[in-house]
Amino acid sequence: MIPASNRKLFAAATIATCLGPDTRLFTDVYRDGEDLILKGDGDPSLGSWRYHREHDFDALAETLRARGITRIRDLIVDVSSFDRVTIPGAWKVGNLGSDYSAPVDAITWGESELSGDRAAENPALYAGEVLRDVLYLRGISVASVRVNTDPRQWPEKIASLPSPFVAQLLTTILKNSHNLYTEMLFKRASNGTYPASFALERALLTAEVKIGANSFRFVDASGLAPDDFVTSRASVQILRWMNHPARRGFWWPLLAQPNNDGTLRNRLQPLEERLRAKTGTINGVNALSGIVAMPNDRYRYFSIMVNHHVGDSSEAVRIIDRIVQLLATPGSALPRDGQVLDLSFVVE
Repeated sequence: MIPASNRKLFAAATIATCLGPDTRLFTDVYRDGEDLILKGDGDPSLGSWRYHREHDFDALAETLRARGITRIRDLIVDVSSFDRVTIPGAWKVGNLGSDYSAPVDAITWGESELSGDRAAENPALYAGEVLRDVLYLRGISVASVRVNTDPRQWPEKIASLPSPFVAQLLTTILKNSHNLYTEMLFKRASNGTYPASFALERALLTAEVKIGANSFRFVDASGLAPDDFVTSRASVQILRWMNHPARRGFWWPLLAQPNNDGTLRNRLQPLEERLRAKTGTINGVNALSGIVAMPNDRYRYFSIMVNHHVGDSSEAVRIIDRIVQLLATPGSALPRDGQVLDLSFVVE
């Protein structure tokens, strides 16, 4: 089935395992003669209002002023920690240019969001131009802005702009279903390339989570691509892995919760304390996979993916939510533990 953003469950597991939840990413600032270098490290939150970082560059400008710097020749934005594949090849042309399909690079500013729900075409250049304007307002002139893609060592580090912990950034992936956060952190989980990150993910899913190698095929990290495929059983397996007693305390708070901030805020509100889940929506696809706390410290797991429908998406969501309400009712008939209930039906 096409999972849409349910795919983020698997990406989040990869990010947390490979990067570590207590890791922070650092956008470092270097000086090389009369040049200033802003080196990206895959932090999707730089300048983001979600983490109150709109003034990151203001603080950097004050640091430069304190060092007596009033003139910069080249402002160089270094994105060499990522490869040059900034658009996953499976994304559809009709989605490109929107804020939910922003290009994926080693640096972004303000989530690359422009007015009119558009995304910056060149996130590195956009970040450099924003910094140039901030410096100008502080009396620091910049002769030019350019992007560097070739790895190299810069001589003098003068500042670092740290991200929140990876565990905090995962809330934006799982609760808010943010595509750019997912793609950037997924690439950062390896050496900054999709092939390496996919390889790490496949090893994790098959060796540790025990998902069959033929149960999934992913071509991006966020689920925007309709060429992602996964079985509902595999989605249940990743949720069971997350909800293992050793990991439950970490993952339970990160998943979307009814009646709270995130994609479930207006759905399944009577299950606020008992349900944690991940939503998914692209054209013709509605999905919801989650965990329901039941009496006697038991849990029920589900993955519902509706594919290829041409009807009203809100009606599909209503039917999905009704199924979840039934699943969450104590005493409702379900297969024994370890079995999977497969339902195929037509709603008229």
